[in-house]
Amino acid sequence: MTRRIFAEHAHWDSGLNRFVFSQGWSRSFNGSAIEDFHTFDVSTFAELTENPVYFKKEVKQSSEMNYSELSHYIDDLQQGGFEVVRLKVQLYKKFSFPVITLIMAVLAVPFSLRAAHRGPLTGVAMALGIGIIYFVVSGLFEAMGNISQLPPALAAWSPDLVFALVGGYLILKVPT
Repeated sequence: MTRRIFAEHAHWDSGLNRFVFSQGWSRSFNGSAIEDFHTFDVSTFAELTENPVYFKKEVKQSSEMNYSELSHYIDDLQQGGFEVVRLKVQLYKKFSFPVITLIMAVLAVPFSLRAAHRGPLTGVAMALGIGIIYFVVSGLFEAMGNISQLPPALAAWSPDLVFALVGGYLILKVPT
């Protein structure tokens, strides 16, 4: 950092094509030493070339972006020094969530083989129950990823891994 500017108020003056700062101070640095300090009532700074459009960004939710857009958005935020753990979890979920359809199909095999003895309504109830359990487990792992208790990739893929292992175990346990 080479300079810090503080002002009580700032506004864009289109005639000057600059921001106008009022009631503030400016401090310049040379390494860790303060090189210059001055207060001002009203001032502009030639080195600040950004206009208001530069600061206006379209805000989208992670669910409204595709993988590529979200990846670029995360890169931009990281360069700005922002925390992006939650967004990284959402990025990995863009691939992990659709995979659950295949895993649920594997998980359904043992239940379908046993369903003949229990009736169709029991099968529907079990399917709904498994779906609800998946969303609870998915939410739990996502929350753990959001607070950095798990790496983002593991937080997104863990529900799929858990249900794939349960499905594989149940297939092996189905009596033939």
